[in-house]
Amino acid sequence: MAGQSELPSQQAPDAGIPDPPLPFTGGRIPASADERAFVERRVMALQFVAPALSFAALLLGFSLEWPRLAALGVAGLGLTGVALGQFAIRERRLMFIRGATLTPKTHRYFIYEGVAAVPFGSAFVITGVSTIVAAVVFLFGAGIDAIRDAVLTRPSLALIPVGSILLCNGLGFVIGFRRPAECAGERLWLGFLHFPALLGGVILVALGMAALTIGAFEWLQPEAFDRAWADLRDRPSGIVR
Repeated sequence: MAGQSELPSQQAPDAGIPDPPLPFTGGRIPASADERAFVERRVMALQFVAPALSFAALLLGFSLEWPRLAALGVAGLGLTGVALGQFAIRERRLMFIRGATLTPKTHRYFIYEGVAAVPFGSAFVITGVSTIVAAVVFLFGAGIDAIRDAVLTRPSLALIPVGSILLCNGLGFVIGFRRPAECAGERLWLGFLHFPALLGGVILVALGMAALTIGAFEWLQPEAFDRAWADLRDRPSGIVR
């Protein structure tokens, strides 16, 4: 079993048939039937089966008014995110399905490989851990109203993880999964195709840094933050004539 899971990791980075140049270039389809089967098992387990079971527990908990079961479903979604993220960070690789049954099986699964998988995986992990923490707090007796009041009282509890997620996703888009260009013309073409993702990544990085800065300020200096927020809130608006 261990050898079976390690086999695809030993493939050369440029193995398999590359896709035509797309905005997120650098992806490829599996290089062999063994790798395709490996990707299919992981994608089905972590992107379909695990989320479906977690959502089933969440919906069943709400319908039967069993809040603990609903919280377990939320924790299951968080664990799935952590699993996806740690694989991406460790292997520097993301795997997806596209087109479902409308796409031939040989081209159905898509692999992105490169350093950009690390920040994207980190975003998965941070999201998963935050979700698990919220579910655990709920399981230990804190109601939804109490969690909401805590976040409103200490905004850093939300700003820091949200800022980290935005920052990681932005870095992933900025780095990108661009495949090496074979000539100067292709380099310009791939750069042009990657520009929308680069621009979006820069915006996400700026938003993430802003959220982290505000969150850190509130976390380290809560009284100063409250005074600054009160001054901003009470400042008169409109045009002074």
